[in-house]
Amino acid sequence: MSASKTDLLSRVPLFAQLTKHDLEFVASRADEVEAPAGQVLTTQGRLGDSFYVLLAGEADVEIDGKPRRTLKTGDFFGEISMLDRGLATATITTKTHTRLLVMSHAQFRDAIKSSDGLLVKVLATMGERLRADTAAQGRAGRGKT
Repeated sequence: MSASKTDLLSRVPLFAQLTKHDLEFVASRADEVEAPAGQVLTTQGRLGDSFYVLLAGEADVEIDGKPRRTLKTGDFFGEISMLDRGLATATITTKTHTRLLVMSHAQFRDAIKSSDGLLVKVLATMGERLRADTAAQGRAGRGKT
């Protein structure tokens, strides 16, 4: 791999505003992995044990058996389970061959503790997703008779 984890992270919007020192710290807490198309990374209702950042490729999000969106390079998921140690809120399946940075709960906790800005961005993204999912459920409910 030609680009270092620090360089890769600096291109991800979630991490783009971190200092070089903070990027190096986060990179030291993450593992780089590859996954083939069709691999289930998280399953809704099961204990979530990792935080993922898509470095390359795409992954589909499914909630309650219904497709919601496609995640692309730079997107992340698994943060809710990392923050509350709860069950995964969606099933995520790779759509293409993907490259990911993966953090365990302990690695994620260390990264979040190192940067208030990172925590704020993760929480803001969670809020945006919650609003979008709530709006989608409202639209689906109005369409039923």
